[in-house]
Amino acid sequence: MPLGGGYGIRLFAGFAGLVLVMLVVPGVVLASLFGGFRDDLDRSELRTAGNALSVEIARILRGAETYDRDELVTLIREQAEHAGLIVILTDGQGRVIEGFAPGDGLKDDNIGVSYADIVKKGDVSDWNDSKVNVDGEWRPQLVRVLVPPDTVGRVDTGLLMAVTFGDHHDAGPFGQFVGRLLIAGLAGLAVAVLLAMIMSRQLMRPLEALTGIVRRFGPEQYDMRAAESGPTQVRELASAFNAMADRVSDNERSMRGFIADVSHELRTPLTSIRGFVEAMRDGTITDPERQASSLDVVHEETQRMLRMIEQLLDLSRLEAGESRLQKSKIDLEELFSYIEAMFVTRANEQGTDFHLDISADAPAIEADYDRLVQVLNNLVDNALRHTSEGSVTVAARSRDEGLEIIVADTGEGIAPENLTRLFDRFWQPESRTGPGAGLGLAISREIVRAHNGQITADSKLGSGTTITVWLSA
Repeated sequence: MPLGGGYGIRLFAGFAGLVLVMLVVPGVVLASLFGGFRDDLDRSELRTAGNALSVEIARILRGAETYDRDELVTLIREQAEHAGLIVILTDGQGRVIEGFAPGDGLKDDNIGVSYADIVKKGDVSDWNDSKVNVDGEWRPQLVRVLVPPDTVGRVDTGLLMAVTFGDHHDAGPFGQFVGRLLIAGLAGLAVAVLLAMIMSRQLMRPLEALTGIVRRFGPEQYDMRAAESGPTQVRELASAFNAMADRVSDNERSMRGFIADVSHELRTPLTSIRGFVEAMRDGTITDPERQASSLDVVHEETQRMLRMIEQLLDLSRLEAGESRLQKSKIDLEELFSYIEAMFVTRANEQGTDFHLDISADAPAIEADYDRLVQVLNNLVDNALRHTSEGSVTVAARSRDEGLEIIVADTGEGIAPENLTRLFDRFWQPESRTGPGAGLGLAISREIVRAHNGQITADSKLGSGTTITVWLSA
């Protein structure tokens, strides 16, 4: 089952490593806990076997004033071999009784526990826990007093009994349990590794599909979109890519449309200039007055192209965020007085009523004064251009903790199907008048956006248009 290259392998290794840690850590903890539990089981087993032997030995010792040592040793050996134990008899100092064969593997023939040690622990009638070294291996050991010393100060005359496991001690049920636990752990590890492979593959499949889409996405395939499936993070990544692809496609269409519009807008004045220049060059126009008139047309068309290019550069800088705003506190009275001075004469000449209205609650704002003048200049110019009779009103008032500036006219209005294109560059209604290239409203929108504001339009064909600009206070 392929895992999709280096990242898939790393992802699988991460899953497998996590699972391994989750199995190893509990295993170590269980081993630590079972280690103490095993010691308890061992000592319980020793205690049970030792109690049976000690009762038998005590019976023999109590049965006669003298006893046959060989009989005792034989008894102990038989019982010890049957139980898989080593049973050792020592004097009160812990030294193995001479000739007692099971003690041959002890270090220095001593169990390491004396009668005095047992007395210090407080109870000479019960078993005492310790460790004993048999053939270099430390094993759990139980020691108890069979015959206490008969003379004070002569602890060596006592008889002690030590019990430990033989060389072939079987872990018994505990060992079986640990073995089965180990098998269960290995089975769990195998299943976990398989699940890690499946999970890795499930995660990598949508990533591989998304990678393929990204690689193919380009100028010839801008319509490529990723399937939003798989884990949440992958779906979010695919959604983000699709949103980016939509923006790239829109920008590509806008760029192509922009180039086509620029070509169209420049072709007309260039054709006009070329025609007049060729006419004067080949002698078609010889009359001085016609030559002067032709030069005037060439000059006007040249100026129109220069204005268009300057507007395009300005719009590009605004859209790219490269045009810095010089903000200052705006005096609305000063701003509206300036707009009035610019347009009142033109309004009077064409018979249009021009009104300015500043509400008392209009808040003060900080904005770029020159850019704000540019916006109002574009809006009022358009309003007057499309209102031969009627009125144009510029008002300011408070709304939503900001300043709302309204430019409303009672002119020809805009058809509903064209309203959404009002702020597109180079778009103009069929009733276009004047030398504009259709860039003013697009520039105005970008200026308002640069101020983190909003600009909207509402219009009804034959009744007029209202443009609303909102700027935060």
